[in-house]
Amino acid sequence: MSDAQEPYFDPNLDFVWSGKHTFSNEIKFSSNQKFNSSQIFITNDKPNSILVSLQNKISLLEAIDPSSYLQFDGISLSWKPLILSSKTLGVLDVKNGGTGWHKTPSQGIIYFEDNSFKTLAFQNNKILASKENRLEWLDFDSSVATIIDKNQNLLDIQSSISNLAITETGLTFKITSEKGPEEKEDFHLTYDLLKESVYQKTDKTVNTEDIKGVLSFEKGGLGFNNIQRGDIVFGFSDNNISKLSSTNHDGKILTVVNGLPQWQEIDIKEELRTQLKDITFIKEENQSLIFNGTTRYEIATLDSNIRGKASGLTQILPAEKGGTGLNLSELPLGSVIVKNTESDKFFAIQPGEDGQSLQSNGPNQIPSYKYQIETITTDKYLNSEKQKNQVILKLNTNTNYDWLAEHNFKNITVTEEIKANVIKLENRPDNQPVINSLFKRNNDLIYNKDGIDYCLSQNFTQETKESHVLKICDNASLVENTLTPFNVMFPYTSGKAHEEQLWKLKRIDIYCHIVAEQDAEIDFVCDKQSVLNQHIIINAFVNKSCSFNFSRNQFHSGDMIFVKTKELYGADNFTIWAVIEKIN
Repeated sequence: MSDAQEPYFDPNLDFVWSGKHTFSNEIKFSSNQKFNSSQIFITNDKPNSILVSLQNKISLLEAIDPSSYLQFDGISLSWKPLILSSKTLGVLDVKNGGTGWHKTPSQGIIYFEDNSFKTLAFQNNKILASKENRLEWLDFDSSVATIIDKNQNLLDIQSSISNLAITETGLTFKITSEKGPEEKEDFHLTYDLLKESVYQKTDKTVNTEDIKGVLSFEKGGLGFNNIQRGDIVFGFSDNNISKLSSTNHDGKILTVVNGLPQWQEIDIKEELRTQLKDITFIKEENQSLIFNGTTRYEIATLDSNIRGKASGLTQILPAEKGGTGLNLSELPLGSVIVKNTESDKFFAIQPGEDGQSLQSNGPNQIPSYKYQIETITTDKYLNSEKQKNQVILKLNTNTNYDWLAEHNFKNITVTEEIKANVIKLENRPDNQPVINSLFKRNNDLIYNKDGIDYCLSQNFTQETKESHVLKICDNASLVENTLTPFNVMFPYTSGKAHEEQLWKLKRIDIYCHIVAEQDAEIDFVCDKQSVLNQHIIINAFVNKSCSFNFSRNQFHSGDMIFVKTKELYGADNFTIWAVIEKIN
């Protein structure tokens, strides 16, 4: 064996690195080295930081304090806190986001007019209206009376009602006289006469108990005699009645599509906004009260209990007043507000460490940030190490393993020695079928795969045995389901013609020049008995097959094996060989 060559790394070759490489020492690059910035990753253990170059060195500048700004003093960059004086007094103008007021307004409605905020005091039993782009309170009764006097439909209803009077004895009404359209005649209908006309049958109807079947629409019925709870009966088309079921339509509203009722899902708020968009009214929009009349106004209400300067509240609003009871400006970024164990109290959970998650501690307990993996249980085969939110598992190579499963190794390097158990193979006779196993037969190493024997080695003793390849037929046409005349005879090879030898079949190979459309079968028989443990199958559209699996382990000189066909499915023009070997 020649001496092994020293490994050599050619630096002039181009390499494409696809894996991950870790360098423990410093790496120096030439000044002409270029990198793709999108593929450079920096391990950032400082959240909310920026990448800067200071004194020819790349570093991370971390923002620690909230509400800070980045300042460059001519030499270096640094984060500076933004500080506003808490002693700022005075009136905040409208243009600066204030109201322009220097004292608390009286109770009422605040509205904007002529570039300033104004108030409109409340008035009892009044309604708010817009008149000539101004707001004013109107008397409800007088306003309604004015609307009625100007509405012709309401006046027509009043006129019609004036022609009808209800008395103690009946109904008195006026009907236009036949003498002229301008004259009206009085009529009186007593209650007794009205009652008699209601209960007296004057037509030729029949009792309901005498009706059989279902009345059609033409006969005054519905055309059906069953209805479910919630069904709506409607006219589907002219002179045609149908039903609309309400089953599985909870929360939907009834709409009309192409003239027919239909259930639809709808956003009530959006629908009301659509229907009321042209109505002058005060409505809520984005948590503000909007008066949308001829001119749009944004209004709000204040009660008389507000204290402090116009710049805002001076105390933290407690939970019972709609606040949190916490100074939210002092909480760090990422804080979570939860309900405290005390009634009407809130609690701020500080942000956890990198990799932690907010986990429940059970009912009536405040959650907390924890690492997802708290404890690790391993056996002697694994070494574990927990680092915050990471778990490092390593195979323990200092212990013994008992491998019970099948393992496939692509490459194995043995540094000292390897120990293996001796494989013991059983010698199987020819007539004993063995499936998917490794065994010996007649001193040959045989592996059976799905019923087909494969010879893996020659005779263990390296004894040379006489063998022959005999052609049974050549490009011959076979008839299916027939014992064909094609055969092979085990020969006499001794110098004495009458002396018989013992032979065994090693394998049979079949080749068909015309392939089968389905799986074809061929058998081989001797003395009317099959010599195969399984018929040879020629798969569809495949032109060859073979067999090593024989049910008879020896033959005498002069024995003949015939080809017996099964279903061939179009396969034809066969060439068949047999390999035989002398036993003694």
